[in-house]
Amino acid sequence: MPKDQNTGDGTVCTPYATLLEVGNKDLWQSALISRDGYYCGYVIRQLVEPCMYTIRYIIVYDETSQRHIPIPASTIQDITPDAVFCNADAALLLSLPSLAYPFERTVEEQVHRMLSIPPYWVEEAQMNPDTH
Repeated sequence: MPKDQNTGDGTVCTPYATLLEVGNKDLWQSALISRDGYYCGYVIRQLVEPCMYTIRYIIVYDETSQRHIPIPASTIQDITPDAVFCNADAALLLSLPSLAYPFERTVEEQVHRMLSIPPYWVEEAQMNPDTH
């Protein structure tokens, strides 16, 4: 697999780059609060696209169902010292599919479709129509 010479850190960058699960001590254990004001779990990790240095999802642990839920970063409205605030209702957030590995593109599409938001790769393609 070729390495992107622009990163300088050996990060592998290809058109098929995957998301990497990483910790974030700033968000770890922060409560996720829905648009309608409900606690939906706490942030445990994040999924980043290493080649873009971009957070794509936060991973929330739902204590009730004991599962990990990928929440698109584009739904985050605000982050305070006490909580992460999301622009989606609790019932919808808690109905999203569980995070499983590999995190398939079809599941990503399902998450975005359920939230009625465009996937990040579609938004970026529209902003940069000349890139492939």
